[in-house]
Amino acid sequence: MPLRSRSTPALWLIAVAIAGVLTACSTDIPGPSESTPPAAAPSATAADPDPDPEPVGDPTAELRAEVIAAFDAGDADSLESRFTDPVRVVIAASEADAQVEPVDAALALDYVHPESGDWDFDVTEEQLDAYRDSEYYSMFFPEDAIVGVSSDGPLVAFSPSDDQIDTVFMSIDEALLYY
Repeated sequence: MPLRSRSTPALWLIAVAIAGVLTACSTDIPGPSESTPPAAAPSATAADPDPDPEPVGDPTAELRAEVIAAFDAGDADSLESRFTDPVRVVIAASEADAQVEPVDAALALDYVHPESGDWDFDVTEEQLDAYRDSEYYSMFFPEDAIVGVSSDGPLVAFSPSDDQIDTVFMSIDEALLYY
């Protein structure tokens, strides 16, 4: 039996409506509009920007102060807003090296017990050089790293990225940097 196509009134109605819309459209392409005259050049009496703008604070110094305050208070959770998303968290002498959300990075800092021991963030250049000589972990101690060592043994290093922290490196004992 041969197939027969059926036309529906709705299909014809849609086709007529489209044809009507297309017919109603103008084919005239408008020419370029008159251009407005160029803006006048600024006069010589216009105020120049302040030649000595207010200095912008050093984001790394501000970040360093926040890190020290957080560890002094034993409250690493307060650093959550300063982590990039994601933030890299690395734990020495383990397989832990992951990109995590800021909240998880703040929780991971419990590993080094920020609330215990006296934290020293005034690490000497000699100490930093020794950390930078580490065979496996030297990359976690860039020039702008914020490094702290606890009197109980743990070590933490934060790598800044502008005004945030993009990497957190932790070791339960600084001696693990050399194994």
